[in-house]
Amino acid sequence: MTEKTLSTGKIVYIRKLSRVDIRKIKDLGSQRLFPDGSIGLVGAAKVQDAWIDKGLGGLGDWKASNGEVAPDDIIMQLNETEQFELSELIKSEQIVNPTKPSSSD
Repeated sequence: MTEKTLSTGKIVYIRKLSRVDIRKIKDLGSQRLFPDGSIGLVGAAKVQDAWIDKGLGGLGDWKASNGEVAPDDIIMQLNETEQFELSELIKSEQIVNPTKPSSSD
């Protein structure tokens, strides 16, 4: 797990996710094209919640054990801005192998 600090000073621990988990989370959301040409995101809240559910390994004094998902009372300690920041931190930690591009042997 990786320790990170939110902009508000709260310490979080982020898990490394499997490739399968990352794909499942990414498949939860979609884009919708509206008749006026604008684009909207469908399922953005589901995707954010999924990143947090799968990727949060600890918050403050609470630490997950054996793949445990954070209970709601732990996640609800974070305001909306912190939850968004946390989901972005979790996503940014999920780099498969940044030193070896998939096209290399």
